[in-house]
Amino acid sequence: MLFNAGFEKAEEGQPFVSGFPLRDSRHTRIRAPYGYVDGTFVGFMDDGTPVRLRQEPLHRFSNKANRVWFYLDNRIITVNLLKCFGFPPDKYGYCAYDLPSAQSLMTWFSVGKTIVGKYPTWANQHSLWKPEITPELESYWYSLCFAFVLAENRCVVTTFEANNPVAGAPEIFVDNPLCPANAESFWSTTLDSQVTNEHSVAWLLVKKIKELYRTWNLNYCKGQYLYNVGLKDEPYFRYFGYEDYLTPHSGLIQIKKYAEKAGLADMQTLFAEVQNLNKKVREELYRLLVVEFRYFE
Repeated sequence: MLFNAGFEKAEEGQPFVSGFPLRDSRHTRIRAPYGYVDGTFVGFMDDGTPVRLRQEPLHRFSNKANRVWFYLDNRIITVNLLKCFGFPPDKYGYCAYDLPSAQSLMTWFSVGKTIVGKYPTWANQHSLWKPEITPELESYWYSLCFAFVLAENRCVVTTFEANNPVAGAPEIFVDNPLCPANAESFWSTTLDSQVTNEHSVAWLLVKKIKELYRTWNLNYCKGQYLYNVGLKDEPYFRYFGYEDYLTPHSGLIQIKKYAEKAGLADMQTLFAEVQNLNKKVREELYRLLVVEFRYFE
């Protein structure tokens, strides 16, 4: 459990001993502390609420958009729960920080999400296993996995405001590591070059997501922040005093929700096209997994 902190001597008798935002009632509702009131890093609960964290022993936490996190479980009966975040989940957290770790974790994520509702009944009693990826299809497989994660991720851009939940707690900006429009993101520095026009539908999906971000920036953000965008009730904004906002690098789930609320026809069309291409990527992943790699044989 990445968020379980345990009580410290100095916290005895204090009203806030967890890293939840000040307005979150889980400070008093949850007996065991989660995170730290003065944490300088951020993670996310399953519902999308940010929590302050301190650096962990392996030094995996970062405030830059230079790594991707996954909630992963190897039990086949739980594959529908797998998720991808920009920052640590509250449990079962795995971090992709370079190309080899991304290949491994994004394969795990893609295999799990791809077989949801399609695996044989006997597999319920087993855990996911590593596919036998043939050398001639290795590059293609990883390109599909990367494109799939780019479309499926739940990354957001938000801010954990200063002096919350206690005085002296620093402001933390949460950026999006899977934004192709950000030259410093994990996608741009590590993964983008791995998906080329030789990779058919993976390339088309990435190209469409890049088009979506270009349209978002040129027609709406125009290199600036947009405020009061109707997302104040979202868990990553709900507990803070500042205005909700979007940026040129905001997460796909944020931009999509805004596009739906504001009735942005061009953006909704692009999201529909992304969804269609992502479905084709998922189908191709399944074909490779079952037909080429004989996963269930």
